[in-house]
Amino acid sequence: MKNLSCLEVRKVKGVHKARGFTLLELLLVVSLLGIMAALATWGGQEFARDWQLKRAGHQLLEDLKALQGRAEGGGSLTLNNGVLVLQRTFLVFDLDASVYTAYAWQDGNANGVAETGEADLLWQNRLPPGVSFGWASGIDRRACSNSSGAPGSAVSFSSPNYSPCDDKPCIKFDNNGFSMMGPGAVYLTLGEQSLAVTGTRPGHFTLCEWDGRRWR
Repeated sequence: MKNLSCLEVRKVKGVHKARGFTLLELLLVVSLLGIMAALATWGGQEFARDWQLKRAGHQLLEDLKALQGRAEGGGSLTLNNGVLVLQRTFLVFDLDASVYTAYAWQDGNANGVAETGEADLLWQNRLPPGVSFGWASGIDRRACSNSSGAPGSAVSFSSPNYSPCDDKPCIKFDNNGFSMMGPGAVYLTLGEQSLAVTGTRPGHFTLCEWDGRRWR
């Protein structure tokens, strides 16, 4: 080892020399990590919003079908204190509170009119966080038919002044599971995304999604 030249010694020492990162390389790595984190966060938020909205739409659709089944199974008449009276199932929408509530009505005094105190609460569901009744800006077609023209209201079923609707949009199901309030639609939105559930008079409910140009 003592007879090695200076050049040879430098070469031997160079084998063990570790090369570090330059400041520019470190800055580049940190920047890339920041961009990747931002994209992951944005993508995660978009996924969460999409999931929340779809969860709300499918839950509403299932609730509507469940009430249809209840109305069909219960029939149009029931015994009340030994007297046959009318009965119906209602679903009432409270747009400001972002909830919808199911009621069972029986015509207690047999006068054929739904009155205060005759409807019993079945259940109430609240929309998931961030989801509300309404539609995103730019929607110019009615769900789910894609008829031209902006939607008229967040829930387009009629709003009768009798209980349990009390001037709120509602659906009344007859013993065939049909909507006695006529056809209508329920619009749900979260950010720039929107879903809609439409109901025809015969009681067929459809879920559709706005893709930026049309309902599908």
